[in-house]
Amino acid sequence: MSPDHGLLAWTILAIALVLSPGPDTMLVAGQSARRGFRAGMAAAGGIFVGGIFYMLLCGFGFLAVLNLVPGLFTIVKVAGALYLAWLGIQLLRGAIKARTAEEKQVTLGAPFRQGFWSTVLNPKVAVFFLAALPQFVGTGPGAPLTGAGLIAIVYGIGAVWCLVIATVATHAGRKVGQSSAMRWFEGALGAAFIGLAGRLALARNA
Repeated sequence: MSPDHGLLAWTILAIALVLSPGPDTMLVAGQSARRGFRAGMAAAGGIFVGGIFYMLLCGFGFLAVLNLVPGLFTIVKVAGALYLAWLGIQLLRGAIKARTAEEKQVTLGAPFRQGFWSTVLNPKVAVFFLAALPQFVGTGPGAPLTGAGLIAIVYGIGAVWCLVIATVATHAGRKVGQSSAMRWFEGALGAAFIGLAGRLALARNA
């Protein structure tokens, strides 16, 4: 495969990965609908920083440690599943009980942290990169840096997608406001996060 064809193939794969439903998309959509555009983009910023974390791991050749160290994948997987379940429970609580004025205030630190940890504590992201990158970068001495560049493409596309999601979700959130429709949305989102937590907990190291 020529370099140009390889880059095109990776870009198509990256678009498919970004557009597939997952915690990142749901988190940005949920924060934008519930707390506005800035909160959604703060969550997207946390996701992007989580992507930089994976780029650094790959660039320094540490990404494979997740597979090489016995039990490490399981530890990260369980932590990620618990975190997603915690996010889901918080959303379900918000759907059942109306938020106070203080809870409705937009703070950017919380959505940023949620975006970061939901990315870092999802070992399936690392496993995907471990499985896909060698097919595009080979195994030479420059492979880790090339792999980091390809990961950057994924999160660059993801940043554009998050911007679209945040814009659409913010508009939808303004339409429904604090009506019962928003509380149903929160409940559905919470259930989806708990479902993702279950899938992650049952996932096996590829």
